[in-house]
Amino acid sequence: VTMGGQGTIADEVVMSGKGPFDYVYLQIGGGGMAAAVACWLKHYMPNIKVIGVEAEGQASMKAAIKAGQPVTLQQLDIFCDGTAVQRTGELTFPLCRELIDEFITVSNQEVSNTIRQFWNWRRRIVEPAGALGLAGLLSQKDRLENKRVLAITCGANMDFSQLAVIAAEAGIGGQQRHHLRFHISEKTGSLLGLMRETLRDCNIVEFQYGKASEQQAFPVIGFDASPVDFAKVMEHCENLGIQVENVSDAEDTHFRVIPFNARLFKRPLLLLYEFPERVGALHEFLEQMKGATNLCYLNYVYSGERVGRALMGLEFQSDQERDVLLDRLENEELFRGRHKLLSSSAAARLLGNASAASSI
Repeated sequence: VTMGGQGTIADEVVMSGKGPFDYVYLQIGGGGMAAAVACWLKHYMPNIKVIGVEAEGQASMKAAIKAGQPVTLQQLDIFCDGTAVQRTGELTFPLCRELIDEFITVSNQEVSNTIRQFWNWRRRIVEPAGALGLAGLLSQKDRLENKRVLAITCGANMDFSQLAVIAAEAGIGGQQRHHLRFHISEKTGSLLGLMRETLRDCNIVEFQYGKASEQQAFPVIGFDASPVDFAKVMEHCENLGIQVENVSDAEDTHFRVIPFNARLFKRPLLLLYEFPERVGALHEFLEQMKGATNLCYLNYVYSGERVGRALMGLEFQSDQERDVLLDRLENEELFRGRHKLLSSSAAARLLGNASAASSI
């Protein structure tokens, strides 16, 4: 009965008169909707090719097809919660095997980008599971030129709190988000040089850095870039001999764990700094600080607001240098009203029992 009801989606498509279609992309959870819609469409459009789409971390139907029988997934990703099925049904499995021509998977990032695009097109928000079919279509758009293609979008059961995660996964402007850990020398100007020379064409959306060694620095920088620009970054690092790790899926990156050794901070100054949220604004601030201080801590993440906010740790060779910068922050137009020094108690909590805390 349930599958019969789900199959009426295909009846609406047929009755719309907009067919026939060459391809249809159908999301798969348990497989009921996909099997019913595929059955109905193939009856009226016998030449249509049906593509079943699952999220990478919950592809129970693809696993069943490969095994020749339903199997139970050991782990289940529930980002697309409406299709999160650990084991495909005994009834739906043979139907999907017979009616679906190809099974593909898409990433959560692709799903999130699809939700963003659907919002731009229709000003409607579809839940992750409902966007799977369209995500599959977009992942294969290069082969669909001059073809009539159908994708089913269904489900508006969006958890409001999930929107922030989806926005972050989608990237900006459809570009892919990357997090790289760079291995650079721990000396004044190294970080600025990295941003100026290697990441100049990228939109930086996250920065995780803390001074943990006197010799080496390991900043994690998140940025949105096209495949072409990302390849340029990697090529540039290789040419300069900069060791780099892709930590986009690392747990410490995801949970924003920023290691540092506060005892290495020299006469530190901790402040919250606000800047216009536009490409290059953070870079411009660091350029203005060139020669006046050394960065020992930076915690920034893009929030989608017009104003970006970063928690910064600056260190100095002398008390005089520190006082000069404090004077600049208070009196120069570029900085005035955009910063707030951390209180002694907040700084002490961040730095722990390190002796440097007494100088805040």
